[in-house]
Amino acid sequence: MRMKDKLLLNVKAVKPADKSFEAFKKRFHTVMGDKLDMTDEQLRQIYDGVSPYIETSIYAEMEDVLEAIRNAYQAVVGWVTEETVKSSGKDQSNKRPTVQTLGGYKKSFALHKQPNHPDTEAYQNKGETFKNDVIQSYMNHEKSLNRFVTHVVTNYQSLPKLRIDILTFKHKGYQRLECQLFNGPFIQQYGFSKAYHLHNELMKAFYTTFDYLLAKGSALKSDQDIEEQVLEPVLEQFKDKMDAQEGDEHEQTDPL
Repeated sequence: MRMKDKLLLNVKAVKPADKSFEAFKKRFHTVMGDKLDMTDEQLRQIYDGVSPYIETSIYAEMEDVLEAIRNAYQAVVGWVTEETVKSSGKDQSNKRPTVQTLGGYKKSFALHKQPNHPDTEAYQNKGETFKNDVIQSYMNHEKSLNRFVTHVVTNYQSLPKLRIDILTFKHKGYQRLECQLFNGPFIQQYGFSKAYHLHNELMKAFYTTFDYLLAKGSALKSDQDIEEQVLEPVLEQFKDKMDAQEGDEHEQTDPL
């Protein structure tokens, strides 16, 4: 076979895969282009990672793949927020105002409106630009990128994170802890606000544990996976924390 024929054969062999990747790349930039500036090489890592788990075609499952990418992006927001808070310390008085708006797990980096600011829109745009710069810097590190890609791939295989909410309220361990928080001596001692705050912390711990497992390469494909790897360990840790706190309070109020 002549060299020219070999080259044409190779082009024909890779053309379908390249066409699928180009379609994926185009859709990614349409949906996520304003949030993530990823190179073709980085996108190829995602594409190659999810391809073995696509049962039909990238065209048929494109939106599911994009949803997994969106979920991983939200996880990145949480990770960057956590790292920023840790590095900035407790005193934020001399930090850039945008650092304070890096948000929690479900919050945006975008600045809250400042009524007295002369140009609120410009101020918000500045915060959005800073957010994008921080995330882009994070994604440019190989270890961080690998974590992101792993999360995308395992998220694509897993049940949606919202499944946690459904399973939580049916879980016996959660029901017992809920009673301990809201129906017993705890709420009498600490008040509703404290109990409500701890409940929110518990739910956040479920979500962050879910993301941590996905980023480590553990796909959570069934209710049992979520119950055993997310709900039960977090509930156990949280119960120990509450018991320890109540024990400390009991010791402090005991007469000598």
